[in-house]
Amino acid sequence: MKNWGFHHILPYLEAIPAGDPAVLAVAGAQDDAVLQTCVDAARSGIARSLLFGDGEAIREAVSSLDAPEEWLEIRHSGQPATDAALAAGRGEADILVKGFVSSGDFLRAVLGESSGLRSSRLLSHVGFFDIPSYPRLLGMSDGGINIFPDFEARVEIVSNAADLGRRVLGRAPRIALVSAVEKVQTNMPVTLEWAAIAKMGMRGEFGDAFIDGPLGLDIALDPGAARGKGIPGEVAGNADIIVVPDIQCGNIMGKSLTYLANATMAGLVVGARVPVVLNSRTDSPAARLASIVVAVSATGGDS
Repeated sequence: MKNWGFHHILPYLEAIPAGDPAVLAVAGAQDDAVLQTCVDAARSGIARSLLFGDGEAIREAVSSLDAPEEWLEIRHSGQPATDAALAAGRGEADILVKGFVSSGDFLRAVLGESSGLRSSRLLSHVGFFDIPSYPRLLGMSDGGINIFPDFEARVEIVSNAADLGRRVLGRAPRIALVSAVEKVQTNMPVTLEWAAIAKMGMRGEFGDAFIDGPLGLDIALDPGAARGKGIPGEVAGNADIIVVPDIQCGNIMGKSLTYLANATMAGLVVGARVPVVLNSRTDSPAARLASIVVAVSATGGDS
């Protein structure tokens, strides 16, 4: 099996059972990069795809990709986002994937009452970064959906991250609520909210998870920094997932990891009834496949 240059995502790819592929509902599949991801997932034996969009264009593109066609089902659709979401909501697919459609149309389809995907939970984005220089897979939320979350939204973001972390990691995730400082400071309101959410975590309100904050990014990730500042606990120096204050922090951090640390990001939107893959047009083939791998991993296990 091709390893795609993966480091920490490779074990997840190798752990997906052969012969039991997940099913992807792909909204807007008439795009070379999108179709290539579906073909790569099929060749890797991890997922087959329901392809929604311009049927003629999809067939023409598939014919040039030397694809395992039995793993690709083409469904002509003038409303690919809506129809793919409906298929996932009916249980025909395990994972919903954004293809060549606008993010707005795609998310409206996810949230539409008719799709059957909407839940009472807030939608949030979790990116898992495969960083060659870091010792494990690192999650980060929310750098893609919620612009400037209030306290209630931050509680939901942490809850979603804890649920997804348990599914992907197969154990209690260590979640760091990061800010510029480790101490509660009234002139940094997020530190007050992080302290309150950490207390909720201590009381078990997020299920089986270790949650601590506020923590500086260095304290969250580096055991030496945590020891140097005398900050104990399961999370300090060992975070699996970091939660950032707002989308600007998350977006800048995510792009910094990708462009400066050679990270591959697997990105999911969580809070719907199935995992939702929301790739960027600029994502590499490895990043697109990584998102599918993590989404498949997230479909198993208990939350």
